[in-house]
Amino acid sequence: MHVHTWRCRHGHGTAAEYVKAAARRGISVLGFAEHLPLPEELLTRDPQAVSYAMPGAELPEYLAEVRVAAESSAASGGPRVLLGLEVDLHPGNEEHVRQMLSGIEVDFVLGSVHYIDGWAFDDPDRQDGYERWSTDALWERYFADLIAAVRSGLADVIAHADLVKKFCRLPARDPFELYAAFAEAAADAGAAVEVSTAGLRKPCAEIYPSEALLRMLHDRGVPVTIGSDAHAPSEVGHAYEQAVEALRRVGYRSAVIVAGRRMEEVSL
Repeated sequence: MHVHTWRCRHGHGTAAEYVKAAARRGISVLGFAEHLPLPEELLTRDPQAVSYAMPGAELPEYLAEVRVAAESSAASGGPRVLLGLEVDLHPGNEEHVRQMLSGIEVDFVLGSVHYIDGWAFDDPDRQDGYERWSTDALWERYFADLIAAVRSGLADVIAHADLVKKFCRLPARDPFELYAAFAEAAADAGAAVEVSTAGLRKPCAEIYPSEALLRMLHDRGVPVTIGSDAHAPSEVGHAYEQAVEALRRVGYRSAVIVAGRRMEEVSL
């Protein structure tokens, strides 16, 4: 439920190549979630952002490409292909997302937070920004923004929920209260939360979200999706079995896919 093509400018592979990789891997449902184009104001203020998402002019091409891949895969007995978008829901960007989604038919929308006060905190080339924050304050701000994102109602699924741990910058205090507040917000909003194996490929070397947060999500009845956040066809389905094991450990017996903006439960 989370792969990116070359169009994001920091990934590789076409939609057709991803479908072939998923078929080889034995995956039955594949969800494309290309990054929604960023607003011109942000691109002007932060020139590096051109490498974070596809340009606005390519959005129709992306939608068409995935639809063609879906038809081709269905005709050949391949994976069920779902058309999605990953949208940045940092404060102030909600109206841009709302306008961009207006009139577009997709199967699902992933919501994520990559920016804090204009700083792309998960970019490995911009880690100097961490020196301007105490880690506790950064975590508090990140989860406040994530809670606002889920409450916006714009996303079906919240992606890589504890992304702030990516570079092993961990708070001195127990993040229990932050996790609990987010889990409550997700439950109240009726949103799903992604279990992403991408964290295993990052310095934190841990699935997003942590097991402690995942357990809270389960206890509050929050549904989950499974994703690799693949940026190359070779990463499709990465560590899928570990994601399933993590879910089972905390009590999950099913995950969901989202098609036509509706959740469909799938047994683990």
